Amino acid sequence: MSSVGHYDSSWAGLIDASERLATSRSLDAIIEVLRDTARDVAGAEGIAVVIREADKCFYAAEDSAGPLWQGNRFPLDSCISGWAMMKRETVLIRDTRIDPRIPQEAYAPTFVRSLVMAPIGRPDPVAAIGAYWSDVRDHDPAVVRRLEALARAAAIAIENAKLLTSLQESDRQRSIALEAGRMGLWTLDLASQTLETSTECRIIFGRNPAEDFPYQALREAIHPDDQARIYAAIEESVTAGRDYDVEYRIVTPAQDIRWVSIRAQPVVHANGTIVALSGVSADITERKNMEQEREMFAATLERRVHERTRELVQTQDALRQSQKLEAMGQLTGGVAHDFNNLLTPILGSLDLLTRRKTGDEREQRLIAGALQSAERARTLVQRLLAFARRQPLKPTAVDVSALLWGMSPLIGTTLGPLVELVLDMDADLPMAQADHNQLEMALLNIAVNAHDAMPVGGKVVISAHAKDSGHDAALDAGRYVVITMADNGKGMDAATRERAIEPFFSTKGIGKGTGLGLSMVHGLVAQLGGKLTIVSDVGVGTGVEIWLPVSNVQTLIVPVSDTQNITTLPAGTVLLVDDEPLVRASTADMLSELGMTVIEAASGKEALGVLAGEAQVDMIVTDHMMPMMTGAELAATVRKKRPDLPILLVSGYSDLAGIPSDVPRLEKPFRQVDLANSVSSMLSHSSAA
Repeated sequence: MSSVGHYDSSWAGLIDASERLATSRSLDAIIEVLRDTARDVAGAEGIAVVIREADKCFYAAEDSAGPLWQGNRFPLDSCISGWAMMKRETVLIRDTRIDPRIPQEAYAPTFVRSLVMAPIGRPDPVAAIGAYWSDVRDHDPAVVRRLEALARAAAIAIENAKLLTSLQESDRQRSIALEAGRMGLWTLDLASQTLETSTECRIIFGRNPAEDFPYQALREAIHPDDQARIYAAIEESVTAGRDYDVEYRIVTPAQDIRWVSIRAQPVVHANGTIVALSGVSADITERKNMEQEREMFAATLERRVHERTRELVQTQDALRQSQKLEAMGQLTGGVAHDFNNLLTPILGSLDLLTRRKTGDEREQRLIAGALQSAERARTLVQRLLAFARRQPLKPTAVDVSALLWGMSPLIGTTLGPLVELVLDMDADLPMAQADHNQLEMALLNIAVNAHDAMPVGGKVVISAHAKDSGHDAALDAGRYVVITMADNGKGMDAATRERAIEPFFSTKGIGKGTGLGLSMVHGLVAQLGGKLTIVSDVGVGTGVEIWLPVSNVQTLIVPVSDTQNITTLPAGTVLLVDDEPLVRASTADMLSELGMTVIEAASGKEALGVLAGEAQVDMIVTDHMMPMMTGAELAATVRKKRPDLPILLVSGYSDLAGIPSDVPRLEKPFRQVDLANSVSSMLSHSSAA
């Protein structure tokens, strides 16, 4: 009896769900019905609703005794829901632990031991609904039938929702087009002689937009000299089923004479009877007052509507792309900042072990390998920051010609022996405002892409010319140095070209590229006030342009880097402030090994307490981003009482805001030589003063 009762209640729930689905008008509403119903209908311990998104399965909702995968996305070919949708059949799995179709790593944390997964939609499924149990079982055919019945009902509801969404979008586009063209909308019911008009239509006829505009009032508004012609045109349209397209004069309630253009089509009933006229109206008074433009206006009216609509769509697309890049920039920048904090003690500790020659030969090799990996991680973080436009840059006047000639052997090696390299530069090329090291990294990234695009060899031309910004809205007015690297490789199609600067997007396959090369270049040049342009076609090749503003200072500055020799520090006491214990400990070890006495503080407040205790401190080294009191705020407080005390601020990308320009800063992550040189320079300057 209980089984029959459950059977009846389950089918009753299914019928109720079908009725709710029939009235659902959105995908969210459909998902809600499925989530509320499926578990009871199938008698399952858990259910999940999965939506197909191109080649991904999105677990949109669940109702379960334990957590499943809600909010996650999995490749279509690596999950059971994807299998059901691709095979167009219901999946029955008795034991998830022995079925080869089950991704064990995804199912292991869950309670699921058996399941049924039914696809939704025919002939091409667009979703799936899964029922899950915590025990191994042979699935009851009645349960499967009920779940499949629910899926069929959901499929119809989804198709209805798609149709409704399409209609709503069509109405929205029509409204945009009508507004852009300043046209009114109207419908005349022939049987009742009832006229329905839009607000814009009533305004065109000089009526109060808040009041009704009956058909008789419209007939009376037609200029007496035009009435016979217009009545005849209406009669012909209704009787012959022809379009109604007329222009005539009207007399407004204020006795103004206007010209209006009316276009309409007959509305035909299912039995073939014409029941209404529906169309648009427009005020063409100005056009009629300028006879010489009559034909031109008639020919361009629809084009103007189309162009305005297209401009609106383009503006919306540009806004979405801008918001997308900004959101990705914030995400990658935040992750990079956290990685800098993690890398600082790693890089510093490995650097100390290397300099101390800790361990035997094998252990030293292991330490050297770890240090090399840490340096590569630092490079990756710099690329992330460059994409996010938060990489601390050191823009100077850079001789692009000298840089390209100096890099040509390295670029040639990167391209490989099968690729011919040609340089083409203006003889009097001005200095560009850029970061020398970051520009080199950008050019090498582009060279790597060119090499990969020419597996059997080819030609790369690197050119550098001075150009004006012209009317380019993406650039400030002025002169720019344009570096172009063009290859004759495979090229990119339009879809790939549009995504080329997205972070982590790569066409090179797993393990063959990070997808950060062009995104780093894009972020770098944007941060420098320039732009990145990519021109590419399949089978033709790719040209990448870097626009850099011309420097106001035409003086070459050659960066010098010394990572081996550490400046000897004078004896003294350093107050080290950092809220991260690992970073603080690593930095303290570096300073101690350099011969300095270190007093540690975990916050700005604690540091002020140390200074108030009359401790003899020769210098402060402080992190910037700390709770309660930032490093910049600590520096400002200390300077009020001890303006001569040197303060070095250690910071990452996001610390730039609020840091006074006269406070020296050391970027994370850093090695001992970087710290030693910064401290030595500040102490020497303090002693000289």
